[in-house]
Amino acid sequence: MSTMQQQAPPAEAVEEQMGKIVAELGAALGVLLTSLGTRSGLWDALAGAGPLTTAEVAAKVSVEPSLVREWLRAQAAGGYLDYDPATGTFTLPDPVAAVICYGPGGALVDAAATMFSSMGEGFAAFSEAFSTGQGFGWHQRTAAHWHGTDAFTRVALPAELIAAAIGEMDGVPAALDAGGSVADVGCGYGAPTMAIAGLFPAARVLGIDYHDASIAHARAEAAGRGAGAGAGAGSVRFEVAAASGLPGQGYDLITFFDSLHDIGDPLGALRRARQALGPDGAVLLVEPLGADDVEDNLNPNGRMFYAISTLACTPNAVSQRTATSSEPLGAQAGEKRLRALAAEAGYGRVRRLDVQAPMNLVLELRP
Repeated sequence: MSTMQQQAPPAEAVEEQMGKIVAELGAALGVLLTSLGTRSGLWDALAGAGPLTTAEVAAKVSVEPSLVREWLRAQAAGGYLDYDPATGTFTLPDPVAAVICYGPGGALVDAAATMFSSMGEGFAAFSEAFSTGQGFGWHQRTAAHWHGTDAFTRVALPAELIAAAIGEMDGVPAALDAGGSVADVGCGYGAPTMAIAGLFPAARVLGIDYHDASIAHARAEAAGRGAGAGAGAGSVRFEVAAASGLPGQGYDLITFFDSLHDIGDPLGALRRARQALGPDGAVLLVEPLGADDVEDNLNPNGRMFYAISTLACTPNAVSQRTATSSEPLGAQAGEKRLRALAAEAGYGRVRRLDVQAPMNLVLELRP
């Protein structure tokens, strides 16, 4: 045996790593607990109420008191509630309430919990694919995964962000107001697609995705809103199509909302978009915010996106690859790599748009 094999690591170092494992388990379970608080009304019961005992919190919700007790203690252990041992009370700090109750945090965690439930249900099949060099596509997930992803998208990409981004693109708003055309590539359930249709009622908006179940859902939602094909102002339609097979030509705007890194051939997708643009058209590329260098992504934000990329985004891209596909991007590609890919796809101008997008990198691509 080698010297390295014979020498045991220091006990303190082993204990530290075991502590990390325990912390990981608590954090993972905490996602579900935070979601339970949103769904059961526990967070709302605590918001602005000051110090409350377990019995006082339980009286404001329909949750069994012993479960309320354990939930409160878990959230206090996680640092989301303040606990006063002298009075046995729990207080929701205002900054936590601002994020979970009044901001996007609660909805974001709840969306993640929905996705996680699907990942758990299909983990045996996923781990088999992962361990044998295969991808795992959107079509192999359950409906809970699709619903959770859609909910996550609605939080991360609200209509206000989409409006601000398009508003920064010279000539595009005027073209859409005049009845121009839009293609949203990798649209999923179509929330951003329908947001564009609502912002520009005169525009002709198309959403495409390879996943037929997502397209069926998007069509049904559009019909429910009265925004289906043939509905006149604000019309939007959805088609099953691969990114490299985007139908149509002469688009004033082509969008990728957190979808390019999910696509099996991102270079081919950008090349096809370049071919499909009109003379004055542009591409709006929105990707998760990430630094150019790996070491600068080794932080909580990078950790979350690398995890999502490993468990969902990149497996989907791998499932779509062919012998001629480019390498999947991953969810932390960074601006430098995206600019290089755009240049390789034939775009001569790339500009980072000055919009408030806490979770995203927003780029405008033009030929």
